[in-house]
Amino acid sequence: MSVPYDLVPTARLSGIHMTGTVVRRFLISYPVSPDILSCHLPPGAECATHDGFAWVSACFVRMDDMRPNILPRFVGMGFNYLIHRTRARLPFPDGKLREAVLVLQPNINRPLLSSFGSLLTGVGFRNRQIDFTEDEDNWRIRMISQGELLYDAEISKSSCSESITTESRFTTVPEADKFLLGVSFGGQWVKGQTNLKLLPETHDPWTTRACTCTTHKNQFLESLGVDAIDADHAITMTQIPHYFGITPIKTTLKCATEADTSLNRSGG
Repeated sequence: MSVPYDLVPTARLSGIHMTGTVVRRFLISYPVSPDILSCHLPPGAECATHDGFAWVSACFVRMDDMRPNILPRFVGMGFNYLIHRTRARLPFPDGKLREAVLVLQPNINRPLLSSFGSLLTGVGFRNRQIDFTEDEDNWRIRMISQGELLYDAEISKSSCSESITTESRFTTVPEADKFLLGVSFGGQWVKGQTNLKLLPETHDPWTTRACTCTTHKNQFLESLGVDAIDADHAITMTQIPHYFGITPIKTTLKCATEADTSLNRSGG
């Protein structure tokens, strides 16, 4: 069954899809120059900006009960994932640009789900150690691969509030929520591929809070040449049912196809 492109973020998906409960989610967002993301954008796409900046977010999720919606909750799986992502205007199959999440680097801590997710949806998850811990004062998120620390951030519990810090480039929590999270599709593109894969993701209504975050390590941002890795803020929510599409919607990227054809003709 086809998914409407004007799907609202709180709509339930029809047909067979994946469902699970977001036990805890942190969206830790960093302002960056739009120019540094140009090589990560599929042909025809555009960065979405706020206050003159593009936004790279480290999206950490502790998910429970993930399973096809036709199966009972007790067969579901739990896992952690951490996805680096940005908001962009992406080309949809009807030729229109629409606001969506562009996945820049998807990571998950379950090898089976990494393989299964990549095979089923085409999203190339990387299997990484992703730890979520907490003490009396802070939550901490760390991602490690082959002994190398790739991401490390601490979120202050006492800072979480319905108001956002005055140092933020957003004026209110709803403004940040709408810009960073108010979309219903996520896409992934790998440089050189001629297809953009789009998947719907929706959720039940949620309440978000904003927190301050100290980033100790962000290897992804460092790989982009970003010197300052200070987060603008972190958004969090808990216990929210989510719904995920299974079969990707593919957009053929005309610019990529034409460039590849030209390159082949020139013998490059």
